[in-house]
Formats: sequence, structure tokens, C-alpha cells
Amino acid sequence: MIGREREAGFVGKTTVLIRKDMRVESRGRETLLPMMMFAFTVTLLLAFTLPGGPIGGQAMRLPMGTLPASDVLAGFLWVTVLFAGLIGAARTFEVEREDGALEALLLVPMDRSGLFIAKALVNLTYVVALQLVLVPTFSLLFDLSLARHMGSILAVVALVDIGFVIVATTFAALAARTRSRELLLPILSLPALVPIFIAAVELTSAIFAGEPTGAVAGTGWFGVLIAFDVIFGIASTITFEFVLD
Repeated sequence: MIGREREAGFVGKTTVLIRKDMRVESRGRETLLPMMMFAFTVTLLLAFTLPGGPIGGQAMRLPMGTLPASDVLAGFLWVTVLFAGLIGAARTFEVEREDGALEALLLVPMDRSGLFIAKALVNLTYVVALQLVLVPTFSLLFDLSLARHMGSILAVVALVDIGFVIVATTFAALAARTRSRELLLPILSLPALVPIFIAAVELTSAIFAGEPTGAVAGTGWFGVLIAFDVIFGIASTITFEFVLD
């Protein structure tokens, strides 16, 4: 009975922190809107720069040779998500820092893992909201047929997003009290994010090229995503308290 009460208290306090951050964002619109504007600007520039039309077997001629258009679009899609997501992650603790409330937040009588989960879920909400606009926009502008591969796309996006927000939230906490936190966050997080975004580009490129779901799943990159999420999820939850201190 006591264990259930503690669990309910943990979940309740975590939910309160999530609601607090979402309420602040709904009033100020200082995180999601810049992410959307950045992603929209990059996508619009690509639409005027890259050749449009179906990309099934089409190749693009670059100075060093020929490259499948699916590789180019997958790379640009995830690079856009990466940097737009880092814009949002950089503001993970910004409200508490500006109002001098970070120390008060750390005095909340709850396990620090609850604070980590709350911040990570808020960042995940921002990234998912961004992708709900960005992926259909890419599909429309570059004539991508994604309806037949919706299951594969959702699986890739879910695994990448989870690993991304785990790493970004952890390093955002590490950089929260530094003056150059907007610069320090990408420097710290990008090396750790390289494996998961390489896997994301490889899988997304195969999906854009129209490869069947079985062939995409058999490449082994899904295993990389799952292993990344598990390893960094456990490590970040355990070390978050020490990162804040």
C-alpha cells in the first residue's frame, strides 16, 4: 500500500511539472514557434534548391558523382529535426534559470528522475509537434509516397525521437548554468547523437526509396536505435541527479 502511494506521488508530481512547462509554453510560445520557423525556412529553401518530382529511382548529379535523391532528402530531413530540436532543448531549463527558480525546483520532494522524465516528455512533445508539420511538408514538396510505409516511418521516428530527447535533455541540464549554454549544448550533444542520426538517415532513405518493410527492418539499423535508447535511457536516468548538482 505504501509503495502504491509513493508511486502515485511520483507520477502526480511528474505530471504537475509537465503541466507547468506546457502552460508556460502556451502563454509565451518561446520554444515551439522558433522550432517551427526554423524547420519551415530550411524546408522552403530546399524546395527551391533541390529538383522536385518523384524520387523513386532518380539520382542527383553532384560534383563528386551521382547520389540517390532519397539519401539527400533523408539527410536534410533529419538534420532539420536535429537542429530544430536542439533549439527547443536549449530552453529546457531556461524559464527556471531566468526566474531564479532552478534551486527551488531542485528542492521539490521527489526523485530527480521524475524531473528528468518530465523535462524529456516536454521536449518529446515539441519534437513530435514539429514532425507532424515537417514530415507532411517534405512529402508534399518532394512528392514522396509515404502512405504505404507509414508503419516503418512511425517506428523510425519514435525510436529516434526517444533517444534524441534523452540525450538533449541530459546535456541541457549540464549546460543550464553556463553562460554560453546555447553554444555548449550542440558541442556536447552532437557527438553522442551521431550514431542515432546515422541510423535514422539510413532507414529513412530506404523508406523514401520505396524498399519493402522487411528489407528496411533487416538492415540492422533498428537494432542500433533500440540499443541506443536503452543504454542512454538508463544512463541518463541514473546520472541526471549528479548532472544537476
